Parts: sequence; C-alpha cells; structure tokens
Amino acid sequence: MSTHLSPEGLRGKVAFVTGASGALGSDAARALSARGVRLALLGRNTDKLETLARELGGPQKALAIEMNVRNLASVEAAAKSAADHFGGIDILVAGAGMVTTELVEDYSATGFVDDVDTNLNGVWRTIKATLPYVREAKGHVCIIASLASFIHMPEMSAYSASKAGVLALANSLRLELDGSGVSVGTIHPSFFESALGDALTTSPLLNRASGNFGGLFTPIKREDVVAAIVTNIERRSRVVVLPKAFSALALVPGLGQRVIEPYLTHNLRKTAQKLSR
Repeated sequence: MSTHLSPEGLRGKVAFVTGASGALGSDAARALSARGVRLALLGRNTDKLETLARELGGPQKALAIEMNVRNLASVEAAAKSAADHFGGIDILVAGAGMVTTELVEDYSATGFVDDVDTNLNGVWRTIKATLPYVREAKGHVCIIASLASFIHMPEMSAYSASKAGVLALANSLRLELDGSGVSVGTIHPSFFESALGDALTTSPLLNRASGNFGGLFTPIKREDVVAAIVTNIERRSRVVVLPKAFSALALVPGLGQRVIEPYLTHNLRKTAQKLSR
C-alpha cells in the first residue's frame, strides 16, 4: 500500500466528517469533495447538513446524517448508515467541538464536563464507531485538535484539557494500529475565523493574555487550516501545527508551555497595570 493518498488517489474514497455543519467542517468537506471524495456529513444541524449535501451533489456524493458525538449509539448508527450507503469508510475527519470560556473555579457542575465530553469523549466515540470500517480500508484518521493541545491559556481550561487529551488519544491509537495500514494524524491550528473562534473574543483574560489576539496569536486563515487537513490526509502525516512558527511544540509540548507562559503572563500583567491606572 502506498504511504500517500494523492489527489487522484482520493477520488472515490469515503470520508466521515463530524462537525460538518460548522465553518471548518463544511469547508473541509468542500475541499475533499473537489478531490472526488464522497462524504458522510455528520452533525446536529440537519438543515445546514442537508443544504451542504445538496451543494456537493446529493446522496451519491454527499449524505447528511444527524449525529450527536455525546451519544455512542447515535455515532454507531451514523457510522453504519454511512458505511451501508457508500460501501465503507476510508477517512475519518473528527472535527466536532465546542468551547466555553470560564475561570476554573467558576465553571458550573456541567459546564466543564460538557466541553470535555464533546471534545475528547466525542472523538473517542467517533473513532470507536468508525474504526472497523477505516481498518478494513487501511485508511486514515484525521483528528482536529488545536494549538491548545500544547499551549494552555487562561479561561480555556476545559478546552485545553480536552485537546491535550485528544493528542494523547491519537498517540496511543497510532501505536495500537501499527502494522494495520491505518494512519493517524492530528491538526493543531491556532485561532482562526469560526463561530468557535468568535466565542473566544468574549473572554477578558484570554484577550489580555493573547495581546488582543495579535502578535504570536494573530488569527490564521481558515482556508490554511482546510489546506492542512487535506494535506494531512493525502500524505497520511502525523502532526500539522499552524502557524508553522509553533511547529517545535509538537516535538517538545511540555517545554512549549514553559517557553510561552512568560509571554502570556507579561501580557496579563501589562494590561492589569493599565486597567489599574
């Protein structure tokens, strides 16, 4: 088996895309469709999913399936529906996610748990349900993680914990699948334009720590994240970090936090001094 899936090699493959009703998921679906990939579009907003499926050519090319990543039975049923409809699943794009911004001590009893259940447990449920099909196809698992897997910001504890967990999950899975023909990759983008990204701008501490989303944390283009997803699938690559300036964090993630923390603390203190004047 080739270690790469060229653009031509992607044609006719089947991708199971979670979070497909969101900005990133829908754009990734469009990019894969342009390369001839058939798509199972998963999410909770059926109107958006069905509109996207029609845009991409209807049920022979794109199938909308309502699914809740927080319910294993729902994910298993969706995986079976997709596999039955298309004859299998070659590629998993695990992109469903959510974020809430809150101080650790101020999270509600369910708030922290909801983030982790969607972002981490939801990825596990999706892998569990689709892996038999992907294994049969000797395909690729592409998990949308985050720069938050390596860099942990204030008021993002639940999101950071879940994305660090996703990276650990992917690393364990890769070892378990050694020799199976299945490859596992993770995508780690910084802030980019999306509903999820927009929600982060309401966090006072996060705004201050990031320098009002400037400098190192200037938002990247969503199209660059989409391109990274497609390239990760085509090359069956292990890790993609965006922007590339942070790529070394994938090699030494613990060191990355130690290096970046003084920068974050400086921004927090500098802003606090201005506010106190």
